[in-house]
Amino acid sequence: MKKTIILIAFIVPCWMFGQNIPLNRDLQIEYLLQQKNQLPLSTTAMAPWVLQVPDSIIKTEGSWLKRKLFNEHLLGVSEGDVWLTVDPLINLQAGMDRISKTKTWTNTRGFIIKGKIGDKVTFESTFQENQAALTPYLYDFAFKYRIIPGSGRLHGYNGGNTFDYSQSSGYVDYTPSKHFDFQLGNGKHFIGEGYRSLFLSDESFSYPYLRITTSFWHFKYTNLYTQFQDLRKNVVDTNYYRKKYSTMHLLSWDVTKNFNLTFFEAVVWNAGDSTAPRGFDVNYLNPVIFSRPVEFSLGSPDNELMGFMGSYRLNRTTIYGQVMLDEFRMKDVLAGNGMWANKQAFQLGVKSFEPFNIKGLYILAEYNTARPYTYSHSNRITNWGHYNQPLADPLGANFKEGVFQIRYQRDRWIGNITIISAMYGLDMNNSNYGKDIFQSYYTAVQFFGNRTGQGLRTNLFYSESELRYVINKKMHLEAVGRMLYRNEHNNQWTQRDNEFTLGLRTNVFNRYGAF
Repeated sequence: MKKTIILIAFIVPCWMFGQNIPLNRDLQIEYLLQQKNQLPLSTTAMAPWVLQVPDSIIKTEGSWLKRKLFNEHLLGVSEGDVWLTVDPLINLQAGMDRISKTKTWTNTRGFIIKGKIGDKVTFESTFQENQAALTPYLYDFAFKYRIIPGSGRLHGYNGGNTFDYSQSSGYVDYTPSKHFDFQLGNGKHFIGEGYRSLFLSDESFSYPYLRITTSFWHFKYTNLYTQFQDLRKNVVDTNYYRKKYSTMHLLSWDVTKNFNLTFFEAVVWNAGDSTAPRGFDVNYLNPVIFSRPVEFSLGSPDNELMGFMGSYRLNRTTIYGQVMLDEFRMKDVLAGNGMWANKQAFQLGVKSFEPFNIKGLYILAEYNTARPYTYSHSNRITNWGHYNQPLADPLGANFKEGVFQIRYQRDRWIGNITIISAMYGLDMNNSNYGKDIFQSYYTAVQFFGNRTGQGLRTNLFYSESELRYVINKKMHLEAVGRMLYRNEHNNQWTQRDNEFTLGLRTNVFNRYGAF
């Protein structure tokens, strides 16, 4: 009988096809370490990258169990110009917080489906069901905000430190020519070259989006249309969470092969409710950059953000930075009067691939800061947040932060250390000192004299070390040992966490909670 589907358990040698790199910092680093020719900086300015890398459906030697466990996709399908792979998503880890004597564990089961139809259409679908017993600081966060960082809303509370949650994502991508790419999906994005982003990060939950990428000459221009959600119930439609929409433009210009300038702008608006529905405002469908004149012409209460990003590459070392201008009043900036409406954030960093000619080594050092009330807005729903988390740096605003990361890989062994040191000002005495972006800036504690770190001055030290062994490169399956130490303190209280875990996981997506 004519075969209509070819499974890898029975197939001939090898089928090659292209797939996008997932939004995973570790896999992106690994890919760039392997490249002899570096990617254009406009390509790496926004992730997931609009870039297809080779993958294969291949039959290796050995028993079925050995091949599936160590070398192959779980399932592979190929017929004509259609390719498909199916792999499990797992995260099975157990450990203990040695300070609180709390047992911690994670039990994640799911799947990821990737495919390609012809030369122009690719798609991906993922689903994960999770149960987890969390270390104390993450338990406090989940209990307060009713979400798991970056991973969705809680289904239920099972007592103790255990939570149940799920997440799904997917997209369909159509590339009609080398100049255009259209992607419709539910997922996340990250803008920038660093560990953090002051524009748009993947720290919050997935959201529906339409992404249009246009490439011409030395430019890459991205339109991103999204729907975000506020987890506070609508006072009118009490059965629904409130929605908001956003339009983002990103124009990235490779001035030279090693120098890039990128302009970013975004506008976010309230979707309304049954008494005053607004929906997606067609005025913001305009794909041409500069939304500010549109917002002004509408006389709207919408929130506009603007930023600039630059990066310079010297051999395999990149110096990068971001400037976010939420609001900017030159007169008050020059006066240095600390007006609350001067809301800006800044980033400066450097990262190096294989410095000192050490193969497999990656190092990053980065500094981020955001003034009080940055990313907040007059209306609490039109802030730059989604699903009870900031859309930029997870620290929100009113902070200074340093990040250091080192990663080394040799064959299938990977070691990495991430260290974060931060200072921020928490709210106190029921006053808004500017860290919580979900409060209206109309409740600012003072008009002038605002300084970064005001409020309850708090220091954070976060360190995470991992030693991993890659079992299956196709599935990204790895065994991992992990040590976390966290110390958050001020003059009123101290919270310390020291967690050690061992486990087995598929390293497909970023992990969250580094705050």
